[in-house]
Amino acid sequence: HLMNSVLYQQQYDELTARVAQKLAADQVLSTVPLERLVSCDAFVQVDQLLLGWLRERLLSEDVGAQLGTWTIEDICRERPLTHFGQKYQRQYQLMASALHLVKAAIYQPAEDFPAMVAQYVTEDYQIDRAYRLFYTMYDQLDDHSDYAALRELIENIYTNDYLSKQLPAWNKALSAQEMLTALPLARYFYDNHLRHAKERTVVIISDALRYEVGWSLQAELAKDVKSTTEMTAMLGMLPSYTSLGMAALLPHETLAVAAGGEALLDGRPCGDLASRRAVLARYVPESTCVAFDALKGMKTEALREIFTGKQVVYIYHNQIDARGESLSTEQEVLQACQEAVEEIAAMIRQIASRGNTYHFLVSADHGFLYKRDKLQESDK
Repeated sequence: HLMNSVLYQQQYDELTARVAQKLAADQVLSTVPLERLVSCDAFVQVDQLLLGWLRERLLSEDVGAQLGTWTIEDICRERPLTHFGQKYQRQYQLMASALHLVKAAIYQPAEDFPAMVAQYVTEDYQIDRAYRLFYTMYDQLDDHSDYAALRELIENIYTNDYLSKQLPAWNKALSAQEMLTALPLARYFYDNHLRHAKERTVVIISDALRYEVGWSLQAELAKDVKSTTEMTAMLGMLPSYTSLGMAALLPHETLAVAAGGEALLDGRPCGDLASRRAVLARYVPESTCVAFDALKGMKTEALREIFTGKQVVYIYHNQIDARGESLSTEQEVLQACQEAVEEIAAMIRQIASRGNTYHFLVSADHGFLYKRDKLQESDK
């Protein structure tokens, strides 16, 4: 009762700490088979022992290990829900992500481009997400010493067993003619999604919001029972850089690249908000383009003015790419992914409730590849 009482939980923790010290609980419990303790929540030492066991199993790549009927997945899912387990939520989430990555040590890419696409949108994206979530939790730990060896294993698996197999196969498959029909092309985004839209549509383009982050955004939006979400994929532009990717998502008849790398739509530049507004207005007179940051904190009346009378509104968001471009902040790019998800979801709710708009498309100009250890020449 003390443990579950909001008023007395702190006293329970203090009492159990005193009892554990008097009875040398850490030593005594270490002699008890862990399968007998996996459901026990009386002492914080139980979670410390379980985390040690999880770490050893993962370092041994023993992904099928169990404690009685409890699998590694069961422990990582259930223990954070217990009284003391919630104090170690980050560690359990880190372990769950590490488990997914250790399983990727036997990764094999598909042989042709359509199969690679199908494999990525159903399975492989989860490897990239697990890597992101692993480091997101790892970076939040006060002390990394207990997880340094596991981090090294995860980095080696992600680099040598996943990326080093996937990327050469992907690049080779991109040269095949079938790549042009395996997925809808980003350059036809407007034609496919907006040209015949009958209701007002807000398009949020988030710089470098890669596919797996899109899944996290969908999961966040799906928490609202009043919303309906759908996730699909497009094939982005090559070369893969911001100005070309952004241009492709606007309406156009021709898309070209000038000598200096500037993207041109129907022969016109489109590198800033003003020129994007002009391009969009040629196809949809009742339209506008606006920066995401300009909308944040905007009062209701000002927000409504932007959307009133508009058929299409493009909103440009730059959370992930802005952090990833600088050497001083590139390690923050994974944290920026979660912040982007939260920001975009909050903006959609804000516009829906205050801007009388209910149809949203969220996409990206390009994605990104990220690994924590520095790239070597051979990696490139």
